[in-house]
Amino acid sequence: MSMLSDLLAKAPQSVKDKYKIKIREKAIERVKEKIIKHNKKLEDYSDDEMEAMIATEEGNLNEDVKKGVLTTLLVAAGIEIVAGG
Repeated sequence: MSMLSDLLAKAPQSVKDKYKIKIREKAIERVKEKIIKHNKKLEDYSDDEMEAMIATEEGNLNEDVKKGVLTTLLVAAGIEIVAGG
């Protein structure tokens, strides 16, 4: 996860804050979707359980972002090699 951490370390604080907020919002959406799929309600889970599920989803989302960045870099490098390298 160091590549994503490096990118965030170089970004202005406002960008970091927006990134973290968006990741958190998306994680909450995913957790709600999973709860609905299992025919449960938010009230069926304690605050600690919800926080743990959200934290897990945030980790998954960060991994997805890291994979996307890496894929983009690899594609760009491949195009450079094919085009003129």
